[in-house]
Amino acid sequence: MIYGPRRERGSILDDYCVQLGALAERRHTELALTEAKRQAETAALLAHEAMLQAQAAERAKTKFLANMTHELRTPLNAIIGFSEIIQGAAEQPKLDCPEYARYIHEAGVHLLGIVNGVLDLARIEAGKLQLDEQLVTVGEMVQGALKAAVAGADRKSISLNLRPQLDCIVLVDPGKMNQVLLALLSNAVKFTPEHGHIEVTSRLTGDGGVAIAVADNGIGIPGEYLDRVLEPFGQVEDHLTRQSEGAGLGLPIARALAGLHGGDLVLKSAVGSGTTAEVRLPHHRVQALLQRQAG
Repeated sequence: MIYGPRRERGSILDDYCVQLGALAERRHTELALTEAKRQAETAALLAHEAMLQAQAAERAKTKFLANMTHELRTPLNAIIGFSEIIQGAAEQPKLDCPEYARYIHEAGVHLLGIVNGVLDLARIEAGKLQLDEQLVTVGEMVQGALKAAVAGADRKSISLNLRPQLDCIVLVDPGKMNQVLLALLSNAVKFTPEHGHIEVTSRLTGDGGVAIAVADNGIGIPGEYLDRVLEPFGQVEDHLTRQSEGAGLGLPIARALAGLHGGDLVLKSAVGSGTTAEVRLPHHRVQALLQRQAG
């Protein structure tokens, strides 16, 4: 009888341990089920996002084909049509063949620009576009691009206002940066009405980098479309209704080239108030400040 109570206490302790183990196992099972549910919900969310991305890619492909068809067909029709007219010039001596030849040349240049744009994007995305870095001043870069944009601005009586440029030397690829700035200027000229104005400024950024801005008083871009115009072949207007020619490659290429320099391209715009496109270069691109100016 001496051992009875001890056995009873041991039995109670054993029962308690069993119950505790059951509770712990149930708790572990609940945690496992909760984790499994969380993982299933995460997987479902990722699958939904992947589906949306696939649908967006399909729409982008369709839009790309529609845009390219439109952009290629127009100059090709001009080349074919005017060349056929010139072929019959012997029968119609009064035809203005030099003028028709000019139309053919302009259409060919337009086609070449589209092809070069596609090739540039492909090389950038493949990482095969290398920078030929040189030391230049900000003023030199801006002046070079401005000279190429003057003719287009003059045709629409648009004033190009060049503010005093930041007096500093930067390490960049001059040709690539000229392409960036010319794209910004060409875009501003395209969407600015006759007798409008475009202003070019430069400044130091807060982190010691350089920002060059092209601001116009054109039609502006709705806020919800700012990201779209920076995508390849992205345009605000539908390809069937838009009035401005172009495959929509200028700004995406400019942004990609700025990215190769470690910088970025930022757009600010409002409908009816114009657009400001600012290319930003990081501080390590600034080699010397010849005369420090306030940003």
